[in-house]
Amino acid sequence: MATDSLNENRLFINGEFVPSLSGKTFDIINPTTEEVIAAVYEADVGDVDRAVEAAKAAFPACHAMDITGETSLNTPGYLNLSVRQPYGVCGGIIPWNAPLLMLVTKIGPALAAGNTMVLKSSEKSPFASIVFASLCQTVGLPKGVLNILSGFGQPCGEAIAKHMKASSESNLKDVSLELGGKSPLLVFDDAPLEKAVMSATFSILYNSGQVCMATMAEMGVPGDPTLADTKRGPQVDKLQFSRVLSSLDHAKEQGFEITLGGNKARDKGYFADATIVQNVPEDDKLVREEIFGPLLVVNTFTGEEEVLKRANDTEFGLYSSVFTSDISRALRVAKALEAGAVGVNCTSPFMVVDLPMGGWKQSGAGGREFSKACLDTWTQLKSVFISL
Repeated sequence: MATDSLNENRLFINGEFVPSLSGKTFDIINPTTEEVIAAVYEADVGDVDRAVEAAKAAFPACHAMDITGETSLNTPGYLNLSVRQPYGVCGGIIPWNAPLLMLVTKIGPALAAGNTMVLKSSEKSPFASIVFASLCQTVGLPKGVLNILSGFGQPCGEAIAKHMKASSESNLKDVSLELGGKSPLLVFDDAPLEKAVMSATFSILYNSGQVCMATMAEMGVPGDPTLADTKRGPQVDKLQFSRVLSSLDHAKEQGFEITLGGNKARDKGYFADATIVQNVPEDDKLVREEIFGPLLVVNTFTGEEEVLKRANDTEFGLYSSVFTSDISRALRVAKALEAGAVGVNCTSPFMVVDLPMGGWKQSGAGGREFSKACLDTWTQLKSVFISL
Protein backbone atom coordinates (compact mmCIF):
# COMPACT_ATOMS: atom_id res chain seq x y z
CA MET A 1 0.00 0.00 0.00
CA ALA A 2 1.31 3.44 -0.90
CA THR A 3 2.43 5.63 1.98
CA ASP A 4 2.09 9.34 2.59
CA SER A 5 5.28 10.43 0.86
CA LEU A 6 5.30 13.81 2.60
CA ASN A 7 5.66 12.09 5.98
CA GLU A 8 7.80 9.14 4.92
CA ASN A 9 11.32 8.80 6.31
CA ARG A 10 12.20 5.12 5.80
CA LEU A 11 14.31 3.15 3.35
CA PHE A 12 12.72 1.77 0.17
CA ILE A 13 13.73 -1.89 -0.22
CA ASN A 14 11.99 -4.57 -2.28
CA GLY A 15 8.99 -2.36 -2.95
CA GLU A 16 8.33 -1.51 0.70
CA PHE A 17 9.25 1.31 3.07
CA VAL A 18 11.17 -0.19 5.99
CA PRO A 19 13.23 1.18 8.88
CA SER A 20 16.97 0.62 8.87
CA LEU A 21 18.21 -2.53 10.58
CA SER A 22 19.96 -0.46 13.23
CA GLY A 23 16.98 1.80 13.83
CA LYS A 24 19.30 4.82 13.66
CA THR A 25 18.08 8.12 12.20
CA PHE A 26 19.77 11.38 11.29
CA ASP A 27 18.45 14.93 11.36
CA ILE A 28 17.66 17.08 8.33
CA ILE A 29 18.41 20.78 8.86
CA ASN A 30 16.54 23.55 7.05
CA PRO A 31 19.41 25.76 5.75
CA THR A 32 17.14 28.81 5.75
CA THR A 33 16.30 28.63 9.46
CA GLU A 34 19.05 26.31 10.78
CA GLU A 35 16.31 24.27 12.48
CA VAL A 36 15.73 20.50 12.46
CA ILE A 37 12.75 19.74 10.21
CA ALA A 38 12.80 15.92 10.10
CA ALA A 39 14.66 12.73 10.95
CA VAL A 40 15.39 10.08 8.32
CA TYR A 41 16.42 6.46 8.79
CA GLU A 42 20.12 5.85 8.23
CA ALA A 43 21.12 2.84 6.15
CA ASP A 44 24.22 0.81 6.89
CA VAL A 45 26.03 -2.17 5.35
CA GLY A 46 23.29 -4.63 6.28
CA ASP A 47 20.64 -2.49 4.58
CA VAL A 48 22.78 -2.27 1.44
CA ASP A 49 23.13 -6.06 1.38
CA ARG A 50 19.38 -6.69 1.61
CA ALA A 51 18.73 -4.06 -1.09
CA VAL A 52 21.26 -5.78 -3.38
CA GLU A 53 19.59 -9.15 -2.77
CA ALA A 54 16.19 -7.67 -3.67
CA ALA A 55 17.63 -6.18 -6.86
CA LYS A 56 19.26 -9.50 -7.80
CA ALA A 57 15.97 -11.34 -7.37
CA ALA A 58 14.13 -8.82 -9.55
CA PHE A 59 16.65 -8.77 -12.41
CA PRO A 60 15.58 -11.87 -14.40
CA ALA A 61 12.19 -10.33 -15.21
CA CYS A 62 13.71 -6.96 -16.15
CA HIS A 63 16.36 -8.68 -18.27
CA ALA A 64 13.63 -9.71 -20.72
CA MET A 65 13.49 -6.11 -21.99
CA ASP A 66 15.13 -5.41 -25.36
CA ILE A 67 17.29 -2.50 -26.49
CA THR A 68 17.54 -1.89 -30.23
CA GLY A 69 20.87 -2.79 -31.82
CA GLU A 70 22.14 -2.80 -35.41
CA THR A 71 22.38 -5.24 -38.31
CA SER A 72 25.17 -5.82 -40.81
CA LEU A 73 25.17 -7.51 -44.24
CA ASN A 74 28.83 -6.82 -44.99
CA THR A 75 29.95 -10.43 -44.49
CA PRO A 76 28.91 -12.74 -47.38
CA GLY A 77 26.82 -15.65 -46.17
CA TYR A 78 26.06 -14.10 -42.81
CA LEU A 79 23.46 -11.91 -41.18
CA ASN A 80 25.22 -10.17 -38.32
CA LEU A 81 23.62 -8.36 -35.41
CA SER A 82 24.78 -6.17 -32.59
CA VAL A 83 22.57 -6.10 -29.52
CA ARG A 84 22.70 -4.17 -26.28
CA GLN A 85 21.95 -5.99 -23.03
CA PRO A 86 21.64 -4.75 -19.44
CA TYR A 87 24.38 -5.24 -16.86
CA GLY A 88 22.17 -6.50 -14.04
CA VAL A 89 22.23 -4.97 -10.56
CA CYS A 90 23.60 -1.42 -10.71
CA GLY A 91 24.61 0.80 -7.80
CA GLY A 92 24.15 4.55 -7.83
CA ILE A 93 25.15 7.42 -5.53
CA ILE A 94 23.63 10.80 -6.36
CA PRO A 95 24.62 14.30 -5.18
CA TRP A 96 22.49 16.75 -3.24
CA ASN A 97 22.52 19.84 -5.45
CA ALA A 98 19.76 18.73 -7.86
CA PRO A 99 18.33 15.64 -6.17
CA LEU A 100 15.33 14.97 -8.41
CA LEU A 101 17.17 15.68 -11.68
CA MET A 102 20.13 13.54 -10.64
CA LEU A 103 17.74 10.78 -9.60
CA VAL A 104 15.79 10.57 -12.85
CA THR A 105 18.85 10.90 -15.10
CA LYS A 106 20.29 7.79 -13.41
CA ILE A 107 17.16 5.72 -12.77
CA GLY A 108 15.38 6.43 -16.07
CA PRO A 109 17.88 4.97 -18.53
CA ALA A 110 19.13 2.31 -16.10
CA LEU A 111 15.67 0.79 -15.64
CA ALA A 112 14.64 1.38 -19.26
CA ALA A 113 17.68 -0.66 -20.30
CA GLY A 114 16.52 -3.57 -18.14
CA ASN A 115 18.78 -3.18 -15.11
CA THR A 116 17.78 -3.14 -11.46
CA MET A 117 19.23 -0.59 -9.08
CA VAL A 118 20.30 0.18 -5.53
CA LEU A 119 20.57 3.95 -5.17
CA LYS A 120 21.82 6.06 -2.28
CA SER A 121 20.34 9.52 -1.98
CA SER A 122 22.38 12.32 -0.48
CA GLU A 123 22.10 12.73 3.27
CA LYS A 124 21.78 16.46 2.61
CA SER A 125 18.63 16.15 0.46
CA PRO A 126 16.96 12.73 0.77
CA PHE A 127 13.29 13.66 0.43
CA ALA A 128 13.07 13.96 -3.37
CA SER A 129 14.18 10.33 -3.57
CA ILE A 130 11.71 9.24 -0.90
CA VAL A 131 8.80 10.93 -2.69
CA PHE A 132 9.92 9.35 -5.98
CA ALA A 133 10.00 5.92 -4.32
CA SER A 134 6.47 6.47 -3.05
CA LEU A 135 5.31 7.26 -6.59
CA CYS A 136 6.98 4.08 -7.85
CA GLN A 137 5.11 2.12 -5.21
CA THR A 138 1.83 3.81 -6.17
CA VAL A 139 2.12 2.96 -9.87
CA GLY A 140 3.14 -0.62 -9.14
CA LEU A 141 6.81 -0.77 -10.06
CA PRO A 142 7.81 -4.44 -9.57
CA LYS A 143 9.39 -5.13 -6.19
CA GLY A 144 13.16 -5.02 -6.06
CA VAL A 145 13.63 -3.22 -9.36
CA LEU A 146 14.47 0.02 -7.57
CA ASN A 147 15.78 0.28 -4.02
CA ILE A 148 16.53 3.67 -2.46
CA LEU A 149 18.60 4.13 0.69
CA SER A 150 19.29 7.25 2.72
CA GLY A 151 22.52 7.48 4.65
CA PHE A 152 26.05 8.80 4.80
CA GLY A 153 29.15 8.08 2.79
CA GLN A 154 30.28 6.12 5.85
CA PRO A 155 29.02 3.44 5.92
CA CYS A 156 26.10 3.36 3.43
CA GLY A 157 27.73 5.00 0.43
CA GLU A 158 30.98 3.17 1.06
CA ALA A 159 29.13 -0.15 1.13
CA ILE A 160 27.51 0.56 -2.25
CA ALA A 161 30.83 1.75 -3.64
CA LYS A 162 32.56 -1.39 -2.35
CA HIS A 163 30.05 -3.57 -4.18
CA MET A 164 30.94 -1.67 -7.37
CA LYS A 165 34.66 -1.49 -6.52
CA ALA A 166 34.88 -5.22 -5.80
CA SER A 167 33.14 -5.97 -9.07
CA SER A 168 35.36 -3.64 -11.06
CA GLU A 169 38.53 -5.06 -9.52
CA SER A 170 37.55 -8.72 -9.87
CA ASN A 171 35.51 -8.66 -13.08
CA LEU A 172 36.43 -5.32 -14.69
CA LYS A 173 32.85 -4.06 -14.39
CA ASP A 174 32.16 -0.63 -15.82
CA VAL A 175 31.82 2.48 -13.68
CA SER A 176 30.22 5.75 -14.82
CA LEU A 177 31.17 8.94 -12.98
CA GLU A 178 29.49 12.34 -13.18
CA LEU A 179 31.85 14.68 -11.36
CA GLY A 180 32.56 18.35 -10.70
CA GLY A 181 33.69 21.27 -12.77
CA LYS A 182 35.24 24.72 -12.86
CA SER A 183 33.77 26.23 -15.96
CA PRO A 184 35.34 29.13 -17.87
CA LEU A 185 33.14 31.75 -19.52
CA LEU A 186 34.99 33.67 -22.25
CA VAL A 187 33.67 37.11 -23.22
CA PHE A 188 35.34 38.61 -26.30
CA ASP A 189 35.31 42.30 -27.16
CA ASP A 190 32.58 41.81 -29.79
CA ALA A 191 30.31 39.84 -27.44
CA PRO A 192 26.63 40.67 -26.85
CA LEU A 193 27.43 42.07 -23.40
CA GLU A 194 23.91 42.16 -21.99
CA LYS A 195 23.42 38.50 -22.84
CA ALA A 196 26.86 37.63 -21.45
CA VAL A 197 26.23 39.41 -18.14
CA MET A 198 22.78 37.90 -17.69
CA SER A 199 24.03 34.42 -18.57
CA ALA A 200 26.96 34.63 -16.17
CA THR A 201 24.68 35.95 -13.43
CA PHE A 202 22.18 33.15 -13.88
CA SER A 203 24.91 30.54 -14.04
CA ILE A 204 26.69 31.49 -10.83
CA LEU A 205 23.55 32.21 -8.81
CA TYR A 206 21.35 29.38 -10.05
CA ASN A 207 20.80 26.98 -7.14
CA SER A 208 22.82 29.41 -4.95
CA GLY A 209 25.92 28.67 -7.00
CA GLN A 210 25.70 24.99 -6.10
CA VAL A 211 26.04 23.63 -9.62
CA CYS A 212 29.05 21.94 -11.18
CA MET A 213 28.92 24.37 -14.12
CA ALA A 214 28.87 27.60 -12.12
CA THR A 215 30.57 30.48 -13.82
CA MET A 216 27.26 37.58 -11.21
CA ALA A 217 25.81 41.28 -10.24
CA GLU A 218 23.45 40.61 -7.41
CA MET A 219 20.30 38.75 -8.36
CA GLY A 220 17.59 39.55 -5.86
CA VAL A 221 17.61 39.39 -2.09
CA PRO A 222 18.40 35.94 -0.67
CA GLY A 223 15.60 34.27 1.22
CA ASP A 224 13.44 31.24 1.81
CA PRO A 225 13.43 29.23 -1.45
CA THR A 226 9.92 27.95 -0.72
CA LEU A 227 8.57 31.48 -1.30
CA ALA A 228 7.62 32.40 -4.87
CA ASP A 229 9.43 35.76 -4.93
CA THR A 230 12.76 34.43 -3.64
CA LYS A 231 15.49 34.58 -6.29
CA ARG A 232 18.34 33.00 -4.35
CA GLY A 233 18.36 30.54 -1.47
CA PRO A 234 20.98 29.43 1.07
CA GLN A 235 23.90 27.02 0.82
CA VAL A 236 22.79 23.47 1.47
CA ASP A 237 24.25 23.03 4.96
CA LYS A 238 26.69 24.43 7.50
CA LEU A 239 29.66 22.58 6.00
CA GLN A 240 29.12 23.98 2.51
CA PHE A 241 28.37 27.43 3.97
CA SER A 242 31.67 27.34 5.86
CA ARG A 243 33.48 26.36 2.69
CA VAL A 244 32.09 29.36 0.83
CA LEU A 245 32.91 31.73 3.71
CA SER A 246 36.43 30.30 3.78
CA SER A 247 36.83 31.23 0.11
CA LEU A 248 35.61 34.76 0.85
CA ASP A 249 38.07 35.05 3.75
CA HIS A 250 40.86 33.82 1.48
CA ALA A 251 40.10 36.56 -1.04
CA LYS A 252 40.33 39.18 1.71
CA GLU A 253 43.51 37.73 3.21
CA GLN A 254 45.22 37.75 -0.20
CA GLY A 255 44.17 41.34 -0.82
CA PHE A 256 42.20 40.52 -3.97
CA GLU A 257 39.89 43.14 -5.42
CA ILE A 258 36.35 42.36 -4.21
CA THR A 259 33.95 44.48 -6.25
CA LEU A 260 30.72 42.99 -4.93
CA GLY A 261 29.72 41.13 -1.77
CA GLY A 262 32.31 39.21 0.17
CA ASN A 263 30.46 38.50 3.40
CA LYS A 264 27.78 36.47 5.11
CA ALA A 265 24.45 37.71 3.73
CA ARG A 266 22.15 37.20 6.74
CA ASP A 267 22.43 36.57 10.46
CA LYS A 268 20.13 33.54 10.28
CA GLY A 269 20.53 30.75 7.77
CA TYR A 270 23.40 29.64 5.55
CA PHE A 271 23.40 32.64 3.21
CA ALA A 272 26.53 34.01 1.54
CA ASP A 273 26.78 37.23 -0.47
CA ALA A 274 26.84 37.08 -4.23
CA THR A 275 30.50 37.98 -4.70
CA ILE A 276 32.73 39.16 -7.56
CA VAL A 277 36.52 39.02 -7.17
CA GLN A 278 38.73 40.55 -9.88
CA ASN A 279 42.24 39.96 -11.17
CA VAL A 280 43.00 36.77 -9.26
CA PRO A 281 46.24 34.93 -10.12
CA GLU A 282 45.65 31.93 -12.36
CA ASP A 283 47.29 29.55 -9.88
CA ASP A 284 45.12 30.64 -6.95
CA LYS A 285 42.57 28.21 -5.53
CA LEU A 286 39.69 30.60 -6.32
CA VAL A 287 40.50 30.08 -10.00
CA ARG A 288 41.42 26.41 -9.90
CA GLU A 289 39.09 24.79 -7.33
CA GLU A 290 35.34 24.23 -7.42
CA ILE A 291 33.76 26.43 -4.74
CA PHE A 292 30.09 25.46 -5.14
CA GLY A 293 28.90 28.88 -4.07
CA PRO A 294 27.93 32.32 -5.45
CA LEU A 295 31.48 33.55 -6.06
CA LEU A 296 32.68 34.65 -9.49
CA VAL A 297 36.27 35.41 -10.47
CA VAL A 298 36.65 37.97 -13.28
CA ASN A 299 40.01 38.12 -15.06
CA THR A 300 40.98 39.82 -18.33
CA PHE A 301 42.77 38.50 -21.42
CA THR A 302 44.32 39.98 -24.55
CA GLY A 303 43.91 37.34 -27.26
CA GLU A 304 42.25 34.11 -28.34
CA GLU A 305 45.30 31.87 -28.11
CA GLU A 306 46.13 33.14 -24.63
CA VAL A 307 42.64 32.72 -23.21
CA LEU A 308 42.23 29.23 -24.65
CA LYS A 309 45.47 28.14 -23.00
CA ARG A 310 44.26 29.52 -19.67
CA ALA A 311 40.74 28.11 -20.03
CA ASN A 312 42.07 24.62 -20.76
CA ASP A 313 44.69 24.71 -18.00
CA THR A 314 42.46 22.86 -15.54
CA GLU A 315 41.83 19.31 -14.36
CA PHE A 316 38.13 19.81 -15.07
CA GLY A 317 36.23 19.69 -18.36
CA LEU A 318 32.50 19.75 -17.75
CA TYR A 319 31.24 22.96 -19.38
CA SER A 320 32.65 26.06 -21.06
CA SER A 321 31.09 29.12 -22.67
CA VAL A 322 32.14 31.62 -25.32
CA PHE A 323 30.44 34.93 -26.06
CA THR A 324 31.18 36.59 -29.39
CA SER A 325 29.38 37.98 -32.45
CA ASP A 326 31.87 36.29 -34.80
CA ILE A 327 30.45 32.88 -35.75
CA SER A 328 33.80 31.68 -37.13
CA ARG A 329 35.50 32.51 -33.85
CA ALA A 330 32.64 30.94 -31.90
CA LEU A 331 32.98 27.62 -33.71
CA ARG A 332 36.77 27.71 -33.59
CA VAL A 333 36.84 28.37 -29.84
CA ALA A 334 34.06 25.86 -29.15
CA LYS A 335 36.12 23.17 -30.86
CA ALA A 336 39.29 24.14 -28.99
CA LEU A 337 37.75 24.23 -25.51
CA GLU A 338 38.43 21.00 -23.62
CA ALA A 339 34.99 20.32 -22.19
CA GLY A 340 32.13 17.90 -22.67
CA ALA A 341 29.74 20.75 -23.47
CA VAL A 342 30.24 24.28 -24.79
CA GLY A 343 27.73 27.11 -24.85
CA VAL A 344 27.94 29.76 -27.57
CA ASN A 345 26.36 33.00 -26.34
CA CYS A 346 24.72 30.98 -23.57
CA THR A 347 25.85 29.25 -20.43
CA SER A 348 24.87 26.68 -17.85
CA PRO A 349 22.70 25.04 -16.90
CA PHE A 350 21.78 24.14 -20.47
CA MET A 351 20.78 20.54 -21.08
CA VAL A 352 18.57 19.05 -23.77
CA VAL A 353 17.19 15.53 -23.75
CA ASP A 354 18.34 14.67 -27.28
CA LEU A 355 22.02 15.65 -26.85
CA PRO A 356 24.53 13.80 -24.65
CA MET A 357 25.83 15.47 -21.49
CA GLY A 358 29.01 14.57 -19.62
CA GLY A 359 32.45 15.80 -18.72
CA TRP A 360 36.00 15.44 -19.98
CA LYS A 361 39.12 15.00 -17.84
CA GLN A 362 38.26 14.75 -14.12
CA SER A 363 34.70 15.97 -14.68
CA GLY A 364 33.44 12.55 -15.67
CA ALA A 365 34.14 9.13 -17.09
CA GLY A 366 32.38 6.05 -18.35
CA GLY A 367 29.29 7.35 -20.10
CA ARG A 368 26.92 10.15 -20.99
CA GLU A 369 23.50 11.25 -19.83
CA PHE A 370 20.52 12.24 -22.01
CA SER A 371 19.96 11.30 -25.67
CA LYS A 372 20.33 7.74 -26.96
CA ALA A 373 23.87 7.78 -25.55
CA CYS A 374 22.48 7.33 -22.04
CA LEU A 375 21.29 3.82 -22.91
CA ASP A 376 24.82 2.94 -24.02
CA THR A 377 25.99 3.84 -20.50
CA TRP A 378 23.68 1.28 -18.91
CA THR A 379 24.09 -1.59 -21.39
CA GLN A 380 26.86 -3.80 -22.73
CA LEU A 381 27.37 -4.57 -26.39
CA LYS A 382 27.22 -8.04 -27.95
CA SER A 383 27.80 -9.12 -31.55
CA VAL A 384 25.82 -12.08 -32.96
CA PHE A 385 26.91 -13.84 -36.19
CA ILE A 386 24.25 -15.89 -38.06
CA SER A 387 25.33 -18.19 -40.87
CA LEU A 388 22.80 -18.26 -43.72
